[in-house]
Amino acid sequence: MRCRGWSSLGILGCSTAALVFAAPAFAHLSINPSTIHTGDLVDLVFSVPNADDPHGIDHVTLGIPGEFQLDDAEAKPGWTQSRTGQAVTWSGGTIPRREFARFAIRGTAPYKPETVLFNVVVGDRTGKSITYRVGVQVIDHGPQDQGARSLGKAALVVAIVGAAFALGALFLGLYVWLRPPPP
Repeated sequence: MRCRGWSSLGILGCSTAALVFAAPAFAHLSINPSTIHTGDLVDLVFSVPNADDPHGIDHVTLGIPGEFQLDDAEAKPGWTQSRTGQAVTWSGGTIPRREFARFAIRGTAPYKPETVLFNVVVGDRTGKSITYRVGVQVIDHGPQDQGARSLGKAALVVAIVGAAFALGALFLGLYVWLRPPPP
């Protein structure tokens, strides 16, 4: 947009309009979570945008790094899925202009701390495609929080002791009720 030779108010309006209309061009592919722990079973969700393609995105391919053990990929209604080695392709569906779709995989994180890069290729019916490189930070497990586990064990012990007392009271009540009357 051309904003020269205008008043300050006009330039502000022009600049704001330029940012509003340019916002879809800044859309980018994201991944959730972006940090995972070594050796964990994880679900990764890729949010794939169609920033401005009028034809709509009709295929998405995730290139999975060799360090990440791919177990499974999400089945998406309206999309056909195929898997070749460490790549999963969804095709036949559509991501309309200025919208996005999510694609999920499940697997085991690498066993050493590092940044792993996923190649994500998105394309339309005309053959045009864009390749994104999305990183996931793999970190060591820190000290494990045993608080909830300890509380769970304590609750189990209290429940077992309470059940033992309840059974004792039941048997005592049955004994008193069923004993023969005194002569």
